[in-house]
Amino acid sequence: MIQIILKMNHTEAMQEILKVIPESEEEFKDTFRTRNSFMVINVFTKQIRRLIREKDQKVLITCLYKMGEMYKKGDKTLKNAIESVFIYSLDSLTFTCDKAYKNLIFEKIPLPLKNAYLHQVYKSGI
Repeated sequence: MIQIILKMNHTEAMQEILKVIPESEEEFKDTFRTRNSFMVINVFTKQIRRLIREKDQKVLITCLYKMGEMYKKGDKTLKNAIESVFIYSLDSLTFTCDKAYKNLIFEKIPLPLKNAYLHQVYKSGI
C-alpha cells in the first residue's frame, strides 16, 4: 500500500491563518496578497507584529503555534516563505520589546521554528 502525504500549500495556510486571526480576511481580499506563499506569510507576519505591539499574548501564542504547524505541514514553498519572511523578521519583530516579553515570545516559538531561526542567525555569521 502506498501512502500519499499531501503538504499544506499557501491557500490552505491562508485558511488556517483566518481561523486564528479572522480580521486578516480584509488583507486577503486583495488578490495580490493571496497569489503565493510569500505574500500569505507576509500578511500573517504583519498580524503577528501587531499582536506583539498590542501585547495580546493569548492570540500571539496561538499564532506562533499555528506558524509552527504550518512549517511542519507545509510544502517546500510554504516552508521557504516562513523562513524567508517570518524567521528573518523575528529580530525586528521583537526589537522594541523588553527583555522579559522578548524571552516569553522566544519561549513560545515551536522548536522547529526556533531551530530555523538559530540556523539562520549562525549561518549569517552574526
